[in-house]
Amino acid sequence: MHAQDDERAAAILRRRANGLLALDDALAELADADCTAAIAGLIAERVKLRVDVVSHALDAQTDEPISVMCRVAGFRINSYSALLRMRRRQNRGTESAPAYALTFFSDLSPASAERLLQRMALEPGERRT
Repeated sequence: MHAQDDERAAAILRRRANGLLALDDALAELADADCTAAIAGLIAERVKLRVDVVSHALDAQTDEPISVMCRVAGFRINSYSALLRMRRRQNRGTESAPAYALTFFSDLSPASAERLLQRMALEPGERRT
């Protein structure tokens, strides 16, 4: 099962690298396939954080950290929504309603998200790469 997930993620990322898949579509497909590790790598690369920091945000019970990271990474609401669905399937982010998370994401300006991300990156054990 794990090898199949890795193959699916690799195929999606290969299509993205070859210019056959837009960034948002790649995130949505990875989320629909529950490819958490690949999502963490994709986001980490875009926001210049360590993969384990992004993985921790993906695994968190609150949606705010991953919302901030996705906003800074330049994702749109549709791909972020797919990520929220994945998190709910994994019983993550259950401390708030999906509508709240979507509103938080929509209302968050890229500049504000960048400031929040910088603060998150400065927390102990979460240094930028």
